[in-house]
Formats: sequence, C-alpha cells, structure tokens
Amino acid sequence: MKKAMQEILCARSPAVLTSDELRSAVAFYQRQWGFAVQHHITGVIAILRRESVTVQLWQRRADMAPEPIACRLLVDCLCQWQEVLRSAPGQTPPTLLTQDWGMEWGISDCDGNRLLLVQSAKHAARRRAGL
Repeated sequence: MKKAMQEILCARSPAVLTSDELRSAVAFYQRQWGFAVQHHITGVIAILRRESVTVQLWQRRADMAPEPIACRLLVDCLCQWQEVLRSAPGQTPPTLLTQDWGMEWGISDCDGNRLLLVQSAKHAARRRAGL
C-alpha cells in the first residue's frame, strides 16, 4: 500500500524538499523553472529562490525512503508563475482552481514533489487595485 503524500503549508517560509539526486534537481529548478541558487553545498543542500518563493532541496540519504511532499506556496501573481512553469518539458498542463478564498495551481518537480502555488483573493484584489 502506497503511503499518502504529506502536505505542508509554507506560505512565506521555505519549502523543504528532499531529492534523490540533488545536482539534477538543482539543474531542473534553474533551467526549467527559473529559480536562482542562493546557497549550495554539493551533495548536501541547495537553497533556491524565485520571486517570493524559497525552496530548500536536501539530498535524500540512502537509508531514507522516497517520500514526495506537497507544499502550498503563497505567491503574489499566480499568472506569471503559470506562464513560466506550464511550459516546462514533461509537464501535464495542470488546472487552475478558483475558490472563494483565492486560486491554486499545482505542478510536480523532477522528484515527484508537488508545488501548489496559491494566490489569495485578498492578494489578487490588492494587485488589481494597484496597492
């Protein structure tokens, strides 16, 4: 029986994810998703950032079972993220979900971790008003 994916709300704090192959994951986040590396210790950890989102990638130890995580990440303008991320190779076009509280759009990284990008209705209203 497959274990359910763990979900974490990150809001403005970093998403902490594990990777089977850190070097490949860092390259994926940089080339495919436009993240910039802020800190990198080869084979151990990488901290990447794009706009208001920070992702910490840790090399998964050999004794750890692969366990993808889903993170909800608060973004200021979801449409800009969609434009960049949906064109990444190998991605199935995800659906934008609109709720009373705001919008959510999810995409998976190269290790199966799920990034659920969230824009609250309050954020969207402030953006439209130019605040």
